[in-house]
Amino acid sequence: MSAKIQQFGRAAAIRALLLDRPAGASDEELLASGTLTCTLKQLNSSLAAMRDTGQVQVSITKGNRVWMLTTAMHRLMRTPDARVEPTRAAVARVMRSAPTGSHNSTTVQHKDRDRAEIADQLAAFRRAGGKVEVLGNTPTRREMTRREINVASGSQRLAQATAKRGHP
Repeated sequence: MSAKIQQFGRAAAIRALLLDRPAGASDEELLASGTLTCTLKQLNSSLAAMRDTGQVQVSITKGNRVWMLTTAMHRLMRTPDARVEPTRAAVARVMRSAPTGSHNSTTVQHKDRDRAEIADQLAAFRRAGGKVEVLGNTPTRREMTRREINVASGSQRLAQATAKRGHP
């Protein structure tokens, strides 16, 4: 997400709705407001991205998700000039950078978690005095160039053809 807060679009409309509801609102309440023209799936995707950047937070009670602006975002939006255009510095203090990866696929995020966990385990092993021996990559046989392959296969074909004809 850019350093400047989005002034138009779905995220801006969601922020405006949540600003008027300090106690928060569920997905269905946000859609029922009539201000948003999107599907529930699109709304959830936007809310998840906004949560990742620190704009909104969610609380789950009795199976219901209630979305509300984070305290910092609420404060930023309540300042007199913020509805016009907040400064880049103010937005940078409030928002986190968006993580890499998609919300629709956990593959990248899953691998990032695994990499971090393995790195932590390796660091703990080294702190405990363990040493990791790094081996080189030794090929089992030398790779042939394309020309060597052609010459070798050509000489094999010639030898086979000569053997069939009975010539030495």
